[in-house]
Amino acid sequence: MMSIDGQAELGLARPPQRITVPLEMVWTRKTAAAAFCLACEVSQLEDKEIHIPLGIDKGYFSRIKSGDASLNSDKVADFCRIVGNTVYPEWIAYSVGCTLVMLKSGAERRADAAEQRADEAEKKLDWALEVLDARRK
Repeated sequence: MMSIDGQAELGLARPPQRITVPLEMVWTRKTAAAAFCLACEVSQLEDKEIHIPLGIDKGYFSRIKSGDASLNSDKVADFCRIVGNTVYPEWIAYSVGCTLVMLKSGAERRADAAEQRADEAEKKLDWALEVLDARRK
């Protein structure tokens, strides 16, 4: 992006506001453009803080917001990371009668499996102690 005097404009690196948007608020949007705008508004970032890191120019970003263009699906994950919410893909999922489900990371799956094994081991230990107590009586 170039400024008036020909110098390159630096992209800003301000973190987005991470506000949880109720799904009902997302679902009331009539168009993808309205959902896109909501995602941008909730982040409390300026347009240039979104379109520069996304690698799209100001004019195309404006056309997305007005509904004359759409965000390339390859950029949706980056967009969500930049704006700090999943409003836009939530609306897309809702528009086809679905909803999003957050996938667990590999570490979360391993932790869940370890917790399940620990629970099973505790049950076996309780059973073994109960059998030993019964034999002593």
